[in-house]
Amino acid sequence: MNDTSATTDHLHNPRGSMAIVGFGFIGRRIAKRAQERGWQVRALNLEPVGDDAVELVVGSAQDPVLLTRFLTGASHIVYAAGTSKPADSNLDPVSDAVRNLEPLLAVLGAARAVPPRGLTFLSSGGSVYGPDSPVPTSEDAPLWPISSYGIMKVAAERYVSMYARQAKFAADILRCANVVGPGEPTVGSQGLIGIARARLLAGERITVFGDGSARRDYIHVDDLADAVVRLAEKPHGLRALNVGSGAAISIAEIIEALSEAHSVKPLIDHQPARASDAPITQLDISELNRLLDFSPRSIAAWLRQSGASG
Repeated sequence: MNDTSATTDHLHNPRGSMAIVGFGFIGRRIAKRAQERGWQVRALNLEPVGDDAVELVVGSAQDPVLLTRFLTGASHIVYAAGTSKPADSNLDPVSDAVRNLEPLLAVLGAARAVPPRGLTFLSSGGSVYGPDSPVPTSEDAPLWPISSYGIMKVAAERYVSMYARQAKFAADILRCANVVGPGEPTVGSQGLIGIARARLLAGERITVFGDGSARRDYIHVDDLADAVVRLAEKPHGLRALNVGSGAAISIAEIIEALSEAHSVKPLIDHQPARASDAPITQLDISELNRLLDFSPRSIAAWLRQSGASG
């Protein structure tokens, strides 16, 4: 596991200013890690969030005056915003594209006017590759997404690449595994572990699509945040990198681990498998490990030790 301790030298020698667009579950942990490593951090979010440690600007990325003011002077931009979910995106692809691509394009356009040293875009390693990709899946595997969500992420990656080349700033496209950890959603349709744990403890049924054998790669949010910040400290051209644990665990195994951690027998509601779900996603993280000596925690072990509570 990566060391997450801050040092006095970092605090007295800021590395620059980081502007984070989207201050939700993931954005907040990136901000925390960046501050630990000496960055000055500010964030843009549609709604107020109770976090006095970060300069928070409340508003829309599609407000050009506010956005330009927010990004001016930033040495690195992290785009961590997103509104759709893979399972829901196919229901209305047009709205999905509008809600997700328009704010990103606004940020990229503003970044072209006031170029940072670098930009990080959080893509989806579980959605951009095709179901026939080799396992584990490396960054050079073909991009054949099977959901509108994945198609939108691929389009977003292409826009990031275009703007980065035009404005000559470095860009990291991080194809993230399913992100878990403190602050993970406990309601809705995205965030299996948080939702399953909440329902388990409430004595409610846990919805499982298919027979539970589908396997996913997961990454702890603090390991992701550490990778984002350390890569930002090494800007280098344009690169796409997988960020995961490098291992896959089945839905059934997750529920079993949660059951053991909390000594509660789960109630399962089996539903038909969804067309947007691949049978397995497991990312090859060898390139990230080469760059950062990246050693993410085992999600299976974390589940059993913490009950997914931290």
